[in-house]
Amino acid sequence: MIKKALVVLIFMTCFLIAEEANTPWNGKIDDFENGNITEKPAWWTFGNSEQKVVESDVFSKDPLFKYLGRYVLEVKGNAKDWYVGGMGCYLGVDATPFTHVKLYVYGTGPDSGKLTLQLYDDDNGNYQLEQDVNKNYEPINDDRFEYSANINWKGWKVLLIPISSFKDTNKTVGDNTWNPDHKNGSGGLLHFQFIFLANTKTGSVNFSIDNIKLIDMRGKKGDSDEK
Repeated sequence: MIKKALVVLIFMTCFLIAEEANTPWNGKIDDFENGNITEKPAWWTFGNSEQKVVESDVFSKDPLFKYLGRYVLEVKGNAKDWYVGGMGCYLGVDATPFTHVKLYVYGTGPDSGKLTLQLYDDDNGNYQLEQDVNKNYEPINDDRFEYSANINWKGWKVLLIPISSFKDTNKTVGDNTWNPDHKNGSGGLLHFQFIFLANTKTGSVNFSIDNIKLIDMRGKKGDSDEK
């Protein structure tokens, strides 16, 4: 009886894992509602930036407060030659259904900082991003697409960025084509990453982020889902 129950349990576990793997990705990257950056997804951090999940109550008077949920991500840090730091997460998803990256960004004024978004797609079909540790962790085989925004406003603002606005910043490797699918063993969109920069060489960054996701804007005039 125990062996039979164990076989059933193993079968059901494998079935659920396979079912989850075949479920289309809904585009959500993180809304920080689990209160941390260490799981679902597990973000890695680098540089001198300080990332902290904080309660959103302090933004209660902002017009977009109702869309924030309980937690947001606060980013601070001092620059060295403009650079402050960054954070990223592994995805390995098919991102072809999506046309835009959407996120909420809270600015603290004209000198809040600069936010660079990076998308890495898999071009050698192994679900991994190989990087050259001797050359600032540059990708060896895969494409990197970037978009930068100067955070020079006060309060929460929704950024709706067409993926077509991201530029290929490593043209000597990869196929220089945005193809984040799972064809031919590809891992699709492998990594999503932020780079934090100051507006001055020795300045600092001070802003917050929430509700990061990819959305499909084809045939739509605006994103009705504010969350």
